[in-house]
Amino acid sequence: MTEIRKSSPEANVCIGIVLYKNDANEIRRCLDGLKAQTGKHLIREVLVRDQGGGECREHVATWIGKNPGVLPIKFSEGENLGFGGGHNILFASAHPNSTAYVCLNPDGIMHPDCLAEMVGMAEKNKWRGIFEAQQEPIMHPKKFNPQTGATAWCSGACLMIPSSIYREIGGYDDDFFLYCEDVDLSWRVKAAGYQCFMCSDAWLFHYAVDRAARDVEIWKSACVLAHKWRSSSFKEHALNVLASLVDIGRSELARETEKFEQRPLSDVYRASPDFKHSLTFAEPMWTF
Repeated sequence: MTEIRKSSPEANVCIGIVLYKNDANEIRRCLDGLKAQTGKHLIREVLVRDQGGGECREHVATWIGKNPGVLPIKFSEGENLGFGGGHNILFASAHPNSTAYVCLNPDGIMHPDCLAEMVGMAEKNKWRGIFEAQQEPIMHPKKFNPQTGATAWCSGACLMIPSSIYREIGGYDDDFFLYCEDVDLSWRVKAAGYQCFMCSDAWLFHYAVDRAARDVEIWKSACVLAHKWRSSSFKEHALNVLASLVDIGRSELARETEKFEQRPLSDVYRASPDFKHSLTFAEPMWTF
Protein backbone atom coordinates (compact mmCIF):
# COMPACT_ATOMS: atom_id res chain seq x y z
CA MET A 1 0.00 0.00 0.00
CA THR A 2 1.23 3.50 -0.79
CA GLU A 3 1.99 6.12 1.81
CA ILE A 4 -1.29 7.45 3.18
CA ARG A 5 -2.12 10.91 1.95
CA LYS A 6 -2.64 13.55 4.62
CA SER A 7 -6.09 15.10 4.70
CA SER A 8 -7.01 18.65 5.53
CA PRO A 9 -8.23 19.29 9.08
CA GLU A 10 -11.60 20.43 7.73
CA ALA A 11 -12.42 17.08 6.11
CA ASN A 12 -14.95 14.96 7.98
CA VAL A 13 -17.33 12.25 6.88
CA CYS A 14 -20.56 10.66 7.98
CA ILE A 15 -20.71 6.91 7.46
CA GLY A 16 -24.10 5.33 6.74
CA ILE A 17 -24.88 1.64 7.30
CA VAL A 18 -28.26 0.17 6.32
CA LEU A 19 -29.10 -3.08 8.12
CA TYR A 20 -31.60 -5.79 7.24
CA LYS A 21 -31.62 -8.90 9.40
CA ASN A 22 -27.81 -8.94 9.71
CA ASP A 23 -26.36 -11.23 12.36
CA ALA A 24 -24.33 -10.11 15.36
CA ASN A 25 -20.96 -11.25 13.96
CA GLU A 26 -21.47 -9.38 10.68
CA ILE A 27 -22.32 -6.16 12.50
CA ARG A 28 -19.41 -6.62 14.90
CA ARG A 29 -16.91 -7.12 12.07
CA CYS A 30 -18.17 -4.08 10.20
CA LEU A 31 -18.00 -1.79 13.25
CA ASP A 32 -14.64 -3.25 14.30
CA GLY A 33 -13.35 -2.25 10.88
CA LEU A 34 -14.40 1.36 11.52
CA LYS A 35 -12.90 1.25 15.01
CA ALA A 36 -9.53 0.25 13.52
CA GLN A 37 -9.37 3.08 10.96
CA THR A 38 -6.14 5.10 10.95
CA GLY A 39 -8.40 7.93 9.76
CA LYS A 40 -10.91 7.45 12.59
CA HIS A 41 -10.53 11.16 13.45
CA LEU A 42 -12.18 11.89 10.08
CA ILE A 43 -15.43 10.21 11.16
CA ARG A 44 -17.95 12.80 12.31
CA GLU A 45 -20.70 10.26 12.96
CA VAL A 46 -21.78 6.74 12.10
CA LEU A 47 -25.46 6.55 11.14
CA VAL A 48 -26.97 3.08 11.43
CA ARG A 49 -30.51 2.34 10.22
CA ASP A 50 -32.21 -0.99 10.88
CA GLN A 51 -34.78 -1.76 8.18
CA GLY A 52 -35.48 -5.32 9.30
CA GLY A 53 -37.99 -4.76 12.07
CA GLY A 54 -35.61 -4.08 14.93
CA GLU A 55 -33.77 -7.41 14.94
CA CYS A 56 -30.38 -5.69 14.82
CA ARG A 57 -31.02 -3.25 17.68
CA GLU A 58 -29.55 -5.52 20.32
CA HIS A 59 -26.50 -6.37 18.20
CA VAL A 60 -25.61 -2.69 17.76
CA ALA A 61 -26.29 -1.93 21.43
CA THR A 62 -24.04 -4.83 22.49
CA TRP A 63 -21.18 -3.52 20.34
CA ILE A 64 -21.56 -0.01 21.74
CA GLY A 65 -21.62 -1.43 25.27
CA LYS A 66 -18.32 -3.22 24.69
CA ASN A 67 -16.77 -0.18 22.94
CA PRO A 68 -18.06 2.86 24.86
CA GLY A 69 -17.21 6.17 23.24
CA VAL A 70 -15.15 4.59 20.45
CA LEU A 71 -17.42 5.69 17.58
CA PRO A 72 -20.14 8.39 17.50
CA ILE A 73 -22.95 6.01 16.51
CA LYS A 74 -26.53 7.15 15.98
CA PHE A 75 -29.00 4.26 15.65
CA SER A 76 -32.45 4.44 14.09
CA GLU A 77 -35.14 2.10 12.82
CA GLY A 78 -37.67 2.30 10.02
CA GLU A 79 -39.47 0.56 7.21
CA ASN A 80 -37.53 -1.27 4.53
CA LEU A 81 -36.95 1.34 1.84
CA GLY A 82 -34.30 -0.65 0.02
CA PHE A 83 -30.63 0.21 -0.27
CA GLY A 84 -30.83 3.65 -1.83
CA GLY A 85 -33.93 4.74 0.06
CA GLY A 86 -32.32 3.79 3.36
CA HIS A 87 -29.19 5.78 2.59
CA ASN A 88 -31.25 8.78 1.49
CA ILE A 89 -32.95 8.80 4.90
CA LEU A 90 -29.60 8.55 6.68
CA PHE A 91 -28.04 11.32 4.59
CA ALA A 92 -30.98 13.58 5.36
CA SER A 93 -30.18 13.16 9.07
CA ALA A 94 -26.41 13.59 8.66
CA HIS A 95 -24.59 16.58 10.08
CA PRO A 96 -25.06 19.47 7.61
CA ASN A 97 -21.38 20.45 7.77
CA SER A 98 -20.02 17.02 6.89
CA THR A 99 -17.70 16.99 3.88
CA ALA A 100 -18.92 13.66 2.56
CA TYR A 101 -21.22 10.72 3.15
CA VAL A 102 -19.88 7.16 2.95
CA CYS A 103 -22.20 4.27 2.08
CA LEU A 104 -20.86 1.15 3.78
CA ASN A 105 -22.32 -2.32 3.37
CA PRO A 106 -22.67 -4.18 6.69
CA ASP A 107 -21.13 -7.25 5.04
CA GLY A 108 -17.96 -5.30 4.31
CA ILE A 109 -14.87 -4.72 6.46
CA MET A 110 -12.71 -1.67 5.76
CA HIS A 111 -8.94 -2.12 5.78
CA PRO A 112 -7.48 0.13 8.51
CA ASP A 113 -6.18 2.61 5.90
CA CYS A 114 -9.32 2.54 3.75
CA LEU A 115 -10.99 5.75 4.90
CA ALA A 116 -7.79 7.80 4.96
CA GLU A 117 -6.96 6.67 1.42
CA MET A 118 -10.44 7.54 0.14
CA VAL A 119 -10.38 11.01 1.70
CA GLY A 120 -6.86 11.58 0.38
CA MET A 121 -7.90 10.70 -3.16
CA ALA A 122 -11.00 12.88 -2.88
CA GLU A 123 -8.88 15.81 -1.82
CA LYS A 124 -6.42 15.20 -4.65
CA ASN A 125 -9.38 15.47 -7.03
CA LYS A 126 -10.85 18.49 -5.20
CA TRP A 127 -13.92 16.43 -4.20
CA ARG A 128 -15.24 16.65 -7.77
CA GLY A 129 -16.50 13.11 -8.04
CA ILE A 130 -17.47 10.00 -6.11
CA PHE A 131 -14.91 7.53 -4.78
CA GLU A 132 -15.16 3.76 -4.46
CA ALA A 133 -13.01 1.42 -2.38
CA GLN A 134 -11.60 -1.63 -4.16
CA GLN A 135 -13.32 -4.84 -3.11
CA GLU A 136 -11.33 -7.87 -2.06
CA PRO A 137 -10.87 -10.83 -2.40
CA ILE A 138 -12.92 -10.58 -5.61
CA MET A 139 -12.65 -7.14 -7.19
CA HIS A 140 -15.38 -5.70 -9.35
CA PRO A 141 -14.91 -6.78 -12.99
CA LYS A 142 -15.20 -3.26 -14.46
CA LYS A 143 -12.08 -1.48 -15.70
CA PHE A 144 -10.49 1.56 -14.11
CA ASN A 145 -7.55 3.74 -15.08
CA PRO A 146 -4.62 2.68 -12.86
CA GLN A 147 -3.07 6.16 -13.01
CA THR A 148 -6.12 8.36 -12.35
CA GLY A 149 -8.61 5.86 -10.89
CA ALA A 150 -11.28 6.97 -13.38
CA THR A 151 -13.95 4.31 -13.87
CA ALA A 152 -17.32 3.99 -15.59
CA TRP A 153 -19.36 3.84 -12.38
CA CYS A 154 -18.92 3.22 -8.66
CA SER A 155 -20.23 0.36 -6.55
CA GLY A 156 -22.22 1.40 -3.46
CA ALA A 157 -20.62 -1.23 -1.20
CA CYS A 158 -18.10 1.32 0.09
CA LEU A 159 -18.70 4.62 -1.64
CA MET A 160 -17.73 8.16 -0.64
CA ILE A 161 -20.06 10.85 -1.99
CA PRO A 162 -19.24 14.51 -1.28
CA SER A 163 -22.22 16.02 0.53
CA SER A 164 -22.55 18.81 -2.02
CA ILE A 165 -22.83 16.29 -4.88
CA TYR A 166 -25.30 14.13 -2.93
CA ARG A 167 -27.54 17.18 -2.54
CA GLU A 168 -27.08 18.37 -6.11
CA ILE A 169 -28.17 15.12 -7.73
CA GLY A 170 -30.82 14.28 -5.11
CA GLY A 171 -29.15 11.13 -3.82
CA TYR A 172 -30.25 7.67 -4.88
CA ASP A 173 -33.28 7.18 -7.11
CA ASP A 174 -35.97 5.58 -4.94
CA ASP A 175 -37.38 3.78 -7.99
CA PHE A 176 -34.61 1.20 -7.46
CA PHE A 177 -35.29 -0.96 -4.42
CA LEU A 178 -32.21 -3.12 -4.70
CA TYR A 179 -29.46 -3.42 -7.34
CA CYS A 180 -28.45 -1.00 -10.09
CA GLU A 181 -29.13 2.02 -7.88
CA ASP A 182 -25.39 2.67 -7.66
CA VAL A 183 -24.99 2.46 -11.44
CA ASP A 184 -27.84 4.94 -11.89
CA LEU A 185 -26.40 7.29 -9.25
CA SER A 186 -22.97 7.14 -10.90
CA TRP A 187 -24.36 8.04 -14.31
CA ARG A 188 -26.29 10.96 -12.82
CA VAL A 189 -23.06 12.10 -11.16
CA LYS A 190 -21.35 12.04 -14.57
CA ALA A 191 -24.30 13.81 -16.19
CA ALA A 192 -23.84 16.58 -13.61
CA GLY A 193 -20.24 17.06 -14.75
CA TYR A 194 -18.33 15.02 -12.15
CA GLN A 195 -16.28 11.82 -12.35
CA CYS A 196 -16.33 8.32 -10.87
CA PHE A 197 -13.13 7.07 -9.25
CA MET A 198 -11.79 3.74 -8.03
CA CYS A 199 -9.44 4.14 -5.04
CA SER A 200 -7.14 1.21 -5.67
CA ASP A 201 -5.26 1.77 -2.38
CA ALA A 202 -8.48 1.77 -0.32
CA TRP A 203 -9.52 -1.82 0.33
CA LEU A 204 -12.79 -3.33 1.45
CA PHE A 205 -13.09 -6.99 2.35
CA HIS A 206 -16.50 -7.85 0.88
CA TYR A 207 -17.86 -11.36 1.18
CA ALA A 208 -18.28 -13.13 -2.13
CA VAL A 209 -21.93 -14.17 -2.26
CA ASP A 210 -23.67 -16.35 -4.81
CA ARG A 211 -26.20 -14.05 -6.48
CA ALA A 212 -28.05 -16.77 -8.40
CA ALA A 213 -30.92 -16.66 -5.89
CA ARG A 214 -31.23 -12.90 -6.50
CA ASP A 215 -31.43 -13.01 -10.28
CA VAL A 216 -35.06 -11.89 -10.37
CA GLU A 217 -34.36 -8.70 -8.39
CA ILE A 218 -31.20 -8.00 -10.38
CA TRP A 219 -32.91 -8.29 -13.76
CA LYS A 220 -35.96 -6.37 -12.55
CA SER A 221 -33.68 -3.45 -11.69
CA ALA A 222 -31.79 -3.89 -14.96
CA CYS A 223 -35.08 -3.42 -16.84
CA VAL A 224 -35.76 -0.19 -14.99
CA LEU A 225 -32.20 1.06 -15.54
CA ALA A 226 -32.39 0.40 -19.28
CA HIS A 227 -35.76 2.13 -19.54
CA LYS A 228 -34.67 5.17 -17.56
CA TRP A 229 -31.46 5.57 -19.59
CA ARG A 230 -33.23 4.94 -22.93
CA SER A 231 -31.53 1.75 -24.11
CA SER A 232 -34.33 -0.01 -25.99
CA SER A 233 -32.14 -2.93 -27.06
CA PHE A 234 -30.90 -3.75 -23.56
CA LYS A 235 -34.40 -3.28 -22.15
CA GLU A 236 -35.70 -5.87 -24.60
CA HIS A 237 -32.94 -8.26 -23.55
CA ALA A 238 -33.54 -7.65 -19.83
CA LEU A 239 -37.30 -8.13 -20.20
CA ASN A 240 -36.74 -11.44 -22.01
CA VAL A 241 -34.41 -12.67 -19.26
CA LEU A 242 -36.79 -11.54 -16.52
CA ALA A 243 -39.78 -13.17 -18.23
CA SER A 244 -37.86 -16.47 -18.25
CA LEU A 245 -37.38 -16.23 -14.48
CA VAL A 246 -40.89 -15.32 -13.32
CA ASP A 247 -44.43 -16.47 -13.95
CA ILE A 248 -45.53 -13.11 -15.34
CA GLY A 249 -46.19 -12.29 -18.97
CA ARG A 250 -43.61 -10.26 -20.83
CA SER A 251 -46.12 -7.60 -21.86
CA GLU A 252 -47.13 -7.06 -18.24
CA LEU A 253 -43.47 -6.77 -17.21
CA ALA A 254 -42.96 -4.18 -19.95
CA ARG A 255 -45.94 -2.14 -18.76
CA GLU A 256 -44.60 -2.12 -15.20
CA THR A 257 -41.15 -1.07 -16.39
CA GLU A 258 -42.47 1.77 -18.52
CA LYS A 259 -44.23 3.42 -15.57
CA PHE A 260 -40.91 4.92 -14.52
CA GLU A 261 -39.79 8.34 -15.70
CA GLN A 262 -36.93 8.40 -18.19
CA ARG A 263 -33.79 10.48 -17.86
CA PRO A 264 -33.53 13.56 -20.08
CA LEU A 265 -31.69 13.00 -23.34
CA SER A 266 -29.13 15.59 -22.26
CA ASP A 267 -28.25 13.39 -19.25
CA VAL A 268 -27.88 10.35 -21.50
CA TYR A 269 -25.50 12.21 -23.80
CA ARG A 270 -23.38 13.52 -20.92
CA ALA A 271 -23.23 10.27 -18.94
CA SER A 272 -22.77 7.96 -21.94
CA PRO A 273 -24.23 4.87 -20.18
CA ASP A 274 -22.73 1.54 -21.20
CA PHE A 275 -25.22 -1.22 -21.97
CA LYS A 276 -22.87 -3.12 -24.30
CA HIS A 277 -21.35 -5.24 -21.53
CA SER A 278 -24.47 -6.71 -19.91
CA LEU A 279 -24.66 -6.43 -16.10
CA THR A 280 -21.08 -5.15 -15.83
CA PHE A 281 -22.30 -1.85 -17.39
CA ALA A 282 -18.68 -1.07 -18.26
CA GLU A 283 -15.77 -2.44 -20.23
CA PRO A 284 -14.64 -5.49 -18.22
CA MET A 285 -11.23 -5.73 -16.61
CA TRP A 286 -10.74 -9.21 -18.02
CA THR A 287 -11.95 -10.87 -21.21
CA PHE A 288 -11.93 -14.59 -21.88
